[in-house]
Amino acid sequence: MTEYIDSYRAKINEASTRSDFPEITDSETPVWRGNPSMLSMADKYILAVLVFLVHLLFFIGDPADAPEGEGQVNAIIGIIFFLVDKTGVMGFVVVMLVLTKVNHYANFSTSGNWTSTWLMLCALIPFAWKALDIISWASGIAGTEFDNPLPAWQYVWFLPLGAVMAGLMALLTLFYQRSFQYAITDRRVHIRKNFMHFDSSVHGIAFQKIENLKADPTLLGRLLGFGNVHVVTGSGVGLQVESLGMSVGAGAVGDAAPAGTPVGVKKVLSMLFGFITKQRQRTVLNQDPADCLYGIRNPMKIYRLINELMDANMGPTGQAVPDSEQA
Repeated sequence: MTEYIDSYRAKINEASTRSDFPEITDSETPVWRGNPSMLSMADKYILAVLVFLVHLLFFIGDPADAPEGEGQVNAIIGIIFFLVDKTGVMGFVVVMLVLTKVNHYANFSTSGNWTSTWLMLCALIPFAWKALDIISWASGIAGTEFDNPLPAWQYVWFLPLGAVMAGLMALLTLFYQRSFQYAITDRRVHIRKNFMHFDSSVHGIAFQKIENLKADPTLLGRLLGFGNVHVVTGSGVGLQVESLGMSVGAGAVGDAAPAGTPVGVKKVLSMLFGFITKQRQRTVLNQDPADCLYGIRNPMKIYRLINELMDANMGPTGQAVPDSEQA
């Protein structure tokens, strides 16, 4: 082993690492361990703040008076307050659904199903609350009895709802960040996921299986000292297929033909437009924290560490060193 590798081995708590990674075999020696840094989840925290600001806008927008005076800024603020006052809960729902769609379509790291579900829940809670008020009012007119179990909806509820939903997002993000653990031994790279005890996975990647290694710090990561290290194998671990562009679908083109169009013509339309709407796909590095060393501190140093460990596991002829010779 090199001095560089030994410097990491001297810092790690081997007993604690073996306890947290029971899949590490007795023949392996832990060299490094880590997890995603808090800053690597900054986009999720920013989204939580943005959602709180939307709630805050509708909290202050209804009772507040538009600013007086001329100027583009005052005019824009006046229009916003006017729209908030006139659209109410429905305006809030529309804004939140647009935010959900933009976030999902942009394919950010916050575009997953869990985040989209949370954003839709934020949009629907005030809507459902207001709907219960309307149902209670309508039942009184119809002579039926239905009392809304919640207090009457008022704009003041936007503030506590925003605080609760944003706080919940921040708390879940913290749990999500801490659900990933990474370890490197003298034989393998180990990746563990245990998100709230119901979404878990474990896999180890032997150095002999690694075909490509890439450190991928973002601009913010370079400034703050974190980034991703992607470990790619010949079987496709560390890669994902990504579709580019928009696709309507060939079948949809045929189905959209006017009523009475012969079946043969629909098939021809589907064939012609199918060529146009067919999406191009490309294989890219997987950004999932469960498939790479995501958002770790000092990614270039860990990149070098893995490279040196890979070299140590290869003989002078480029062949893997037998286990009996790696003591």
